[in-house]
Amino acid sequence: MVLFIKDIDLLSLMISKDTRELLSAIFIAAAAATMMSSVSGISAQQTGSKSGTIASLQNAKDGKPAWIVSGAWDFKNINSTSPTFNATFNMVMLNGSAPHKHNITDFKMSGSPTKKNTATTYNGTATVTLKKGPVTGVPVSVRLMGPQAMSLWIDPAKTENHFGNTPIYGTQHRVK
Repeated sequence: MVLFIKDIDLLSLMISKDTRELLSAIFIAAAAATMMSSVSGISAQQTGSKSGTIASLQNAKDGKPAWIVSGAWDFKNINSTSPTFNATFNMVMLNGSAPHKHNITDFKMSGSPTKKNTATTYNGTATVTLKKGPVTGVPVSVRLMGPQAMSLWIDPAKTENHFGNTPIYGTQHRVK
């Protein structure tokens, strides 16, 4: 039912003071309940999490695609000051040789996330497993692009350019 201001004024003249006070109390209670429900929804989003898959081609040192990268990632508490990012993915050469696995753990965000248009970028450091063992304090950048895509940049200098010269790309969805 839609009432206009003049209809409300006319209605208020037609009902008793007690009824007006009761309706006012009901309106205030409904508004408070709506506000509380939207606030609890916001706090649930603030501690939100994302997860998805990695599916990317990475370049060799000559700048040409050489590696297939696939795996999964999780990003928890993304709206807190200490979000948790973890990824596990496999790498294999385009010809199917040299399969191996990497993990990214212990993400520590530096500063605050930056937003540009629909993308949010989280910069920090993480531990990255390589053939020689885990490397700590590796600068990484996780970018969530809209509700669908993501990219992961891993500092080539700290990883002997193992992941090539482009970000690793993925989606913000997992196929189940």
